[in-house]
Amino acid sequence: MTRTQPLVVGHRGAAHLVPENTLSSFRRALADGADLLECDVHLSRDGQVIVMHDESIDRTANPYSPLCTGAIADLTVEELGRVRLQHDEHVPTLAQLLDLTTVPLFIEVKVPAAARVVGELLAQLEEGSAQAASTVISFHPEALAEIRRTSPDTPVSYLVRTIDEQALATARELGATAIGPAIDGLCLAAARAAREAGLRVHPWTINTPEQLAVALACGVDSITTDDPGWVKEQLAERSTHR
Repeated sequence: MTRTQPLVVGHRGAAHLVPENTLSSFRRALADGADLLECDVHLSRDGQVIVMHDESIDRTANPYSPLCTGAIADLTVEELGRVRLQHDEHVPTLAQLLDLTTVPLFIEVKVPAAARVVGELLAQLEEGSAQAASTVISFHPEALAEIRRTSPDTPVSYLVRTIDEQALATARELGATAIGPAIDGLCLAAARAAREAGLRVHPWTINTPEQLAVALACGVDSITTDDPGWVKEQLAERSTHR
């Protein structure tokens, strides 16, 4: 099916409105019409996949949290359960997010060590479910290669700052279905080169009218944003003025 508009991806949920990478943020993104949700994952000390952008809890933990500092890799799930984020939110696991979501995910593997466990989790999902249609994204080629080994049916997308020949070659070697450049490094020629290489284009992160205009001019396949409701409104408005 040919889409007339790109898919809208809730970056860390609806991070502009609700504390990032929390279940409340993902719920808000769904309520605002996001077609997909983007999350970041790390591995806890006891091997659980944790949803958080940073390697540590320091930036996002509430200063009054019972535990407000430490690297995720050094903390167990039980210890992470003591962490309180802004608005008294909890640190979720990927399993909890998979239970919550009604749309596919873009799962960014932040550290290669997490890739195998992520792949094993995805390989167990019910075929045909929204969760099973998720894509793993990463700046780390070795992480995506591990996903391809562990969960061969899971599509992968290679994250880059800019699209160049080396990035396209790496994406092809990985068997990636897409490439994800920074929106401020995207241009018409780069988007065209990606499409000619058989790759979809999933730029990040689009939060201004100028960035949205670039993305649409380049014919991108998705728009990752901190405010999916705003992007949905912008796309609807553009559609009515055609």
